[in-house]
Amino acid sequence: MFIPMKNAALLSILLASSALAGVQHATATWTTTKSATTGGPIQTVIHMKISDGWHTYWKNPGEGGIPIKIEAKLPDGWTLGEIQYPAPKRFTTGQLPSIGYEGEVILPITIHPPKGAKSDGKLPQIKATLSWLTCNESSCVPGEAELTLSAAADASTIQHAYDTLPKPLEGAKLAFVADKNQVTLTLTLPGKSKINPTIYDVFPVTPDAISAASELRFKPVDGNPNTWVATGKSSEYLDLKIKSLSIELFKSGEPAWSISSGK
Repeated sequence: MFIPMKNAALLSILLASSALAGVQHATATWTTTKSATTGGPIQTVIHMKISDGWHTYWKNPGEGGIPIKIEAKLPDGWTLGEIQYPAPKRFTTGQLPSIGYEGEVILPITIHPPKGAKSDGKLPQIKATLSWLTCNESSCVPGEAELTLSAAADASTIQHAYDTLPKPLEGAKLAFVADKNQVTLTLTLPGKSKINPTIYDVFPVTPDAISAASELRFKPVDGNPNTWVATGKSSEYLDLKIKSLSIELFKSGEPAWSISSGK
């Protein structure tokens, strides 16, 4: 597995982990439902179990990790969508802030058959290699699993996994101002919106923009009932010429939202 190194701190953690390279701290299975056929997109989930005391990473891993990757072996004309990520948590790996998961995580990923494919009631054999990085407070260990898609998932499990993914927040406008010290986000919602941004945890999807250590929360702007502001520390890798920025909002029991900005 290739692991990009942003700084010496992560390199030292991985070197300290070299003696543990044969020990994996996560397992994974890949499933769909028994009713899945080849007549249309196939909803699947990757179920990862992570060892106690360890964590793996979100799509924006922050400064201390790498996201989960998948490489699939598909029949001709078939394609695999991107891994979809549910609500993450913040961690510290060594002295590096990061974003990811502990315990168990279910990752939806959709398979697309070729246009015009007809259902024969059978699921073709589909294999993939899943790779990840697991870390604790003092060490990091890469992991890998060879997966074969099986029709063993409960339909309600898959439906819940897809239903709780972030969806575009229609009518929302996001602007930002960034300098070497901080990034300020300004969120504007339509007047008819019933969403309260202040209750959500805000995670930056765009890498190397806002420090993963920043616990972002929107606050209302005095005198403007439809506008909220959140401020976070700039990532040390921030490009001040950044043109756009994306965020996701999560709150247990509430719909999750994705919002993107142009500048």
